[in-house]
Amino acid sequence: DEAELYFTDPQQLLDLITELTDQSLFLIQNTARVEDVLKQLQQSIETTRREIDREEEQITLKINEAKKRLDKEKEKSSKLKQQVQLVQSLSTKDEDAMLEALSQKVAEVHRSCVDDRVTNLSTLERVVGIENRVLSLLQSLEDIPQDRLDMIKKIKDSEKRSRQREEKLREQKEKQQERMKKYLERSLADSKKISGRKLMSRCLPLAQKVKVTTEDNTAAEEDIQEYLFGSEDTS
Repeated sequence: DEAELYFTDPQQLLDLITELTDQSLFLIQNTARVEDVLKQLQQSIETTRREIDREEEQITLKINEAKKRLDKEKEKSSKLKQQVQLVQSLSTKDEDAMLEALSQKVAEVHRSCVDDRVTNLSTLERVVGIENRVLSLLQSLEDIPQDRLDMIKKIKDSEKRSRQREEKLREQKEKQQERMKKYLERSLADSKKISGRKLMSRCLPLAQKVKVTTEDNTAAEEDIQEYLFGSEDTS
């Protein structure tokens, strides 16, 4: 038997080739789209990983900060425990006096930092209020922008320099007053330094030679000028 021809017309072969070509192009396009989606997915995974790393770093920092605060609180607790043990070791009279002094000091700090009104709070309640106030201030400091902190630091530095200048001027004034006092003392002493020879007995008085002791008072006069009119170099 002769084999049956699959194609009876050459156009059928061309159509089949065209169809296969279209299918190949479709598969290539789908593959490219899949690769794009895969690339986007990989980028998304990388971005998510970086965000997780940042969050993990922030959490680690917060944990370390919490540990530091916990250590500080433990240290405070240890000191408080030592103080309690010290109080317990004292006699009743000394204990009452110390507790009264401590209560007064806590009340004073509470009025200055928390509430200046007269209250009936216990010492422990005042201590809690003071601790809350301190924590609030610390949180406020952390929230202050850096530029504002820099401005406050500049103001504090300026105030410090002003106090130093005032102290320097005060010291200079005291030195000027001291020099003025010494000058006046020298002036009084100079008026008593006029000396002469004594008369000899049984003879005519000789012409008395008066000797006047003079000293260089230029420096003292300059001190008076500086005291009365101020130093030109003082700034």
